[in-house]
Amino acid sequence: MRKENSSNAINKEFLHRSCKVNEAMDLISGRWKALIIIFIGEKTNRFSLLKAVLGNISDQTLGRQLKELENAKLITKTIIPGIPVRVDYELTEKGKLLLPILDALEEWSIT
Repeated sequence: MRKENSSNAINKEFLHRSCKVNEAMDLISGRWKALIIIFIGEKTNRFSLLKAVLGNISDQTLGRQLKELENAKLITKTIIPGIPVRVDYELTEKGKLLLPILDALEEWSIT
């Protein structure tokens, strides 16, 4: 539940208007989002596969992070009918543009 008039919401809106870097960082912030984007980019694109490579992430957290990335239009979700139903995730064009940025951030972090 988000309060539109809370000081946190007001500050967030101000920061997003003032500097688009803040808005971009909000889209990919979260403990798991960068790794999820990287793994989906490497074709680890199903919930069960992501769960396996991410180790101790809970189903609830993975589901929430995937939903947030989908809402941010960084990934798409495709439901493939069958038994069992399969769900594949893919990076959008905007999501693909993040891969070299994440690589650069990794390089920056080790310097």
